[in-house]
Amino acid sequence: MEQVLYSLPDGWEWHSVKKLSHNIQYGHTAKAESNGNAKFLRITDIQDGKIDWQGVPTVSLEEKEINKYALNDDDLIFARSGATAGKSILIKNAPKGAVFASYLIRIVPNKKDIIPEYLSYFFLTPAYWEVVGQNAAGAAQPNINGTKLSEFIVPVAPQGEQKRIVEKLNALLTRIDTAIEHLRESITLADALFKSTLSSLVCDESKEYERLSLEELGSFSGGGTPSKSKSEFWNGEILWVTPKDMKSPVITDSELKITKEGVSGSSAKFIPPRSLLIVARSGILRHTLPVCINETECTVNQDIKVFIPSERITSEYTQHMLKGYESFILSELVKGGVTVESLKYKDFQNFKFPVPSAEQQKRIVGELSKINQLANPVKTELVDKIEDLKNLKASILDSAFKGEL
Repeated sequence: MEQVLYSLPDGWEWHSVKKLSHNIQYGHTAKAESNGNAKFLRITDIQDGKIDWQGVPTVSLEEKEINKYALNDDDLIFARSGATAGKSILIKNAPKGAVFASYLIRIVPNKKDIIPEYLSYFFLTPAYWEVVGQNAAGAAQPNINGTKLSEFIVPVAPQGEQKRIVEKLNALLTRIDTAIEHLRESITLADALFKSTLSSLVCDESKEYERLSLEELGSFSGGGTPSKSKSEFWNGEILWVTPKDMKSPVITDSELKITKEGVSGSSAKFIPPRSLLIVARSGILRHTLPVCINETECTVNQDIKVFIPSERITSEYTQHMLKGYESFILSELVKGGVTVESLKYKDFQNFKFPVPSAEQQKRIVGELSKINQLANPVKTELVDKIEDLKNLKASILDSAFKGEL
């Protein structure tokens, strides 16, 4: 999809990102480590438009490599691929000598022509994201490259107007972001109550439950990605679940679907209903273990492991059990990587969980369901308010780059 241009106020001009920047550069290819000599920024280190530099790993580099990839204030960093493809952050107060990984792209704004904050705000606008979304549609792995970024056309206001717009956006969006943060804190409190109850019910080591591994409680399966070059494999009616579909406890649909030919012509397999879909490879494993139950038969990609429970344990209890042990699993049964984290699959399979009787499982699931029935309507209302504020934010950004703010 081509970018849609519109009439600009007097004195404004359209300019390409290439013209507005000194340099567009890919990051360094290396493996993150714990005792290197330079901070090594990866896609997964950028969360909600922020970087927690304390949590960023390191890498060992020679001085010339550090100089080549060193991050400076006002650099714009973009995610190249995956669920966050196209997302950006304006670097401020980076540790000295911090560098960036190969799945990121750096743009160095030309400050003579554009204020870095102004350019950074453009990459939050609906107009920008519409193009990114159209380019990613149908792709198994959404991506954006340096060439695509350089070709984006930016509505550039005179410098004085740029400064005014940045100041106005700073004030308005800060207020909106603060309101969103307060609403999210309320959701977090509701989740904390549920997790506390969950932990007391499924993680009580004092109970004399039989300890069994998932391998003893059922069987595992995996998935795969049909060839993107074969159109007959895609746009069918069979759900093809990827980590980005796993946003709620129950899977009823998927963004992409495949055909029977796609299943038979790849390593994708049919997964029976009421199996447990577990994200096994993704940056999200830094902080969350997504576990979903598929309502209908489906397939999954290679980043998901599937657990098919035996009669010894129910699907619902397995889901609660894994979420109850989430913190332990993330800290002890997940390994880090350059761009993504992944489950230590064998260790995960063999870890022995305390498993109550079928009757006790039913009672525990019932108690947790009652809590959810009370909390979910409140959380839904809070989420709706957050979406309203996000829409307001998008509207303000849209107006700003049309000279209407």
